[in-house]
Amino acid sequence: LLQRPDQPRGPCPPPDTHPQDELDDIDFSGKKVAYFGTGDQSGYPDNFQDAMGILEEKISELKGTTVGNWPTDGYEHESSRAVKNGKFVGLALDEDNQSELTEERIQKWVAQLKTEFGL
Repeated sequence: LLQRPDQPRGPCPPPDTHPQDELDDIDFSGKKVAYFGTGDQSGYPDNFQDAMGILEEKISELKGTTVGNWPTDGYEHESSRAVKNGKFVGLALDEDNQSELTEERIQKWVAQLKTEFGL
């Protein structure tokens, strides 16, 4: 959503581009929203998972309820807009540096979501 697949890998679009604003007409009141993102915490340690945080900020402004917060333990990044109250706002995956942890993280996160969604 925040970076098109046809764009080269690298920084998000320029600041004058705000794709998340396309969500302005959606009413997220009463909706639970879970986020996940992939990124490279070694290559982008100062903005690892920022796009997930930007999206969560926007949907929260539109009254969406965030579920699926994920611990930051075991990650090696410097900062992220996706970290709120000491946790990621969703599942943060790093296939470049921690691919061996992906399957277990997904399984645990899905189990957590089932509880949070009351399933």
